[in-house]
Amino acid sequence: MSTTTRFGIEFILKPDQIYLDSATIGKIPVSSMKKIHEYYKNGGGAPVRGVHNEISSSNRLLEENRKSLSRLFNIESSQISFFPSRETVLASVFHSIPNIGERRVVTSILEEHSILAPAIKANNSFGTDIEYLNIEDETILLEKIIEKIHSPKDIVLLSSLTATNGVKREWNKIAKICKEVDAIFILDISYSVGHEEIMLDKETPDIVVSSGCIGALGPTGTAFQVTNDKIYNKMDPLIVGGGSIIALEEYSYLLNSSGSKFETGIINVANINAMTNSLELLSNFGLSKIQEHEKKLHSKLRTGLENIPSIKLNKIEGAEYGPILSFGCEKIEAHDLAMVLDDVKNIQIRSGALCSHLYMYELKFNDILRVSTHLYNTEEEIQIFLETVDSLVTT
Repeated sequence: MSTTTRFGIEFILKPDQIYLDSATIGKIPVSSMKKIHEYYKNGGGAPVRGVHNEISSSNRLLEENRKSLSRLFNIESSQISFFPSRETVLASVFHSIPNIGERRVVTSILEEHSILAPAIKANNSFGTDIEYLNIEDETILLEKIIEKIHSPKDIVLLSSLTATNGVKREWNKIAKICKEVDAIFILDISYSVGHEEIMLDKETPDIVVSSGCIGALGPTGTAFQVTNDKIYNKMDPLIVGGGSIIALEEYSYLLNSSGSKFETGIINVANINAMTNSLELLSNFGLSKIQEHEKKLHSKLRTGLENIPSIKLNKIEGAEYGPILSFGCEKIEAHDLAMVLDDVKNIQIRSGALCSHLYMYELKFNDILRVSTHLYNTEEEIQIFLETVDSLVTT
C-alpha cells in the first residue's frame, strides 16, 4: 500500500498516480478507513436492535455522528437522516412528499440521472409534472426560477454544483425565492460538500441530499438527508420497518419522531462513521483553504485546455465554476483519450455521457471527458495532465 500526505491528510495514492475523477468517487483518507476497521474490531453491533453492550455502543456512535454532522452544517441533529445512497434518498423523497401527483418539478437538463430519474419515476407513477430549464437559462437562473414557480405545489430540484460542467448555483438565493411562494426546494450538495463551507441554518432548502462518497470523501454505501421541520413532519417515508418503527398494531404503525424515521434496516454505522471522519478532517483543515486551492487548479486547467486547439470546453459564459470541468475532443474519442491517459501517465479522468443524457443531447460530441479535483491534487499534477493531453491530441 502506497500513501500520500496532502495538506496533512493521508490518502492511498500511488506516488505516480494523478487522480482527477473525484466527482465520480473521492479518495478516502486513511484515517477514515481505519475507522471502519476499528468499528468491527470493537464489536460492530447492530443499532436499535436491543440493549446489550455492542448495540448500545453502536447506538451511541450513530448519534455521535448525527451530532457531528449537525455541527458541521449548523443545524439540529434531528434534521439528519442516513441512507445507503443518494438515489435512495431521492426515491424516498419523491414517494414521501404529500400529494406528489399534484405537484410540478422545475429542474435543469444540466442535472445528472441520479437527480432526474427519481423525478421522472414520480412522473411515470403519479403524473407529477416536470419542467426543464435549459443551458441558456443558467446565466439568468434566479430570474427563470422566479418566472417558473408560483405556488406551494411547485418543487425546485437542483444541485449546488452541476456534475456535467461544474456550474455553481446561488442556492441560498434560490431557497429564499422558494420560501416566498412556499414552494419546496430540494438541493443536492454531493459535489460541493467537502469542497466549501455549507451552512444550512438560515435561508435553507427544505430537503438537502448528498452522497457520502463524492466530495465528502467517505466510503461507498453512504448518503444523508437534511430536512427542515415543516417538510419533515409532512413526509411519510416510502420504506418503513426495523428501527424506524417504535410501535405497531394490526393495521397501523408509529414511526420514530427524530431523523431516524427514515432509517430502515440495519444502518451501516461503520461507513457512516468513516464519512463523518472525512468531513471533519476537511473541515478542520479549512474548507475555505480547500476552495481557494481548487480555484487555482481550476484556473490552470481551464486556461491550459483552452489553449489546445482540438479541445472544446463545455462552458457557459458568465457562470461561476467549482472543481469540475468537462470538455470534448475533436481528434480522439473520449473513452480512447481517457484510456491512453491512464496507460501513459496513470491519470484517471471520467469519460462518456457522464450519466447526463439530456445535457449530452445539446452537445455535438457523443461522449465527453470530465476532470474533477479535490484537495489531494496539485498544480504540478495539473501541468502534467495538460502537457500529456496536448501531446496526445496535437501529434
